[in-house]
Amino acid sequence: MSRPRSRTPASGVHSVNEAVVAGTERRRRSTLVYPVVVSRAIVLVAAALGALAGPVPGAARLSLGWLGNLVAASAVRWDAGHYLGLAAHGYDAAGQTVFFPLYPALIRVVGAALGSDVAAGMALSAGAFVIALVLLHRLTELELGRRAADATVLLVAFAPLSFFFTAVYTESLFLALSLGAIYAARRERWAWAAALAALATLTRNEGLLLIIPIAIQWARGSQRRVRQLMWLALVPLALLAFLARLAAYGYGWLAPFDNEAIPEYGRVSTGPIGGVIEALRAAALGVRGTIAGVPPFHPTEGGLFSGGFESIVLLLVLVIAVAALVLTFRKLGPTYGLYATALLAAGISDPVRWQPLASLDRYALTMFPLWMAAGAWLSERRATRIALLFGGAFLAFYSFEFARGAFIA
Repeated sequence: MSRPRSRTPASGVHSVNEAVVAGTERRRRSTLVYPVVVSRAIVLVAAALGALAGPVPGAARLSLGWLGNLVAASAVRWDAGHYLGLAAHGYDAAGQTVFFPLYPALIRVVGAALGSDVAAGMALSAGAFVIALVLLHRLTELELGRRAADATVLLVAFAPLSFFFTAVYTESLFLALSLGAIYAARRERWAWAAALAALATLTRNEGLLLIIPIAIQWARGSQRRVRQLMWLALVPLALLAFLARLAAYGYGWLAPFDNEAIPEYGRVSTGPIGGVIEALRAAALGVRGTIAGVPPFHPTEGGLFSGGFESIVLLLVLVIAVAALVLTFRKLGPTYGLYATALLAAGISDPVRWQPLASLDRYALTMFPLWMAAGAWLSERRATRIALLFGGAFLAFYSFEFARGAFIA
């Protein structure tokens, strides 16, 4: 006689599945809690020490009270003043039109509830940062596996300039919306992808570039219907609506782009090739000046380094970004590679007269395909911890100097 096969009760199968899912979710939460808590502790402590050390030459002091200055030291500097001004007063000067409207609008709404625009900006950035890391982990795990996802989240959280993610800046909101748009496209939820891309475009003009990966993902989808692709019309329509509003206020249809050339910003449109040529010239002059004895470290309101040495540092950032771009094409393919190429080209196409690659190191924070590829590369070589040691040290350094009022990016 054959022995009857034992069967696991259906309830037992469900229990096992639920336990596996619960365990996976716990591991994901622990993977995300550590980088958020530890990296933000570094930022807050280093910035508080910077505020206590006193401002660099030329920097203005905050007027938020002793405790308020310490708490906001890592968040309210430089462009943060423009976003807070827009939240309070709207567009009342031509130069403000280079800042897009969604983030200050959210500050105004949340600030009305909290009673403080500064607290609202910090809360919005922190919340968007957490959402961005969750989406980054899920997207990277989907494309490259769990180990690469863990490494990528750590790299982004401990990046030397990652204090911008919890400052009153648009970095975290733009990153969260961009990741959300591509994650939705990856799951073939085209309306969500287009809506999030439109919101990203109202945060920063680079949001328009999200059309590239979403359209490529649609072309590779299982069920291609033209009406799905038509949702992408929301993205240029969002930009058009903002430009129309500025034109109605008398600033002109192209105000955000035209006003980048005013003396305060000093940007000149040269295209990416022109930007690289200017960057090479500036770095060559920087090498000459450094060899001639110009002190490289010179923290003032104008920046941390001498202008020439800053050009060398930024050229190095560009070289690292290009290397990561090559990795992106190899590991993630054209969908992410072309999007990262477009973002990098946009970041170097409008050089500042006195510093061709100004702020490229900050712009690179939201070029997440580069971080995904770098995370995969480091995890394969088990070199993530080494990268974190250097990243955490520089994060503390830059947070300290940013709090003192030095221009970082």
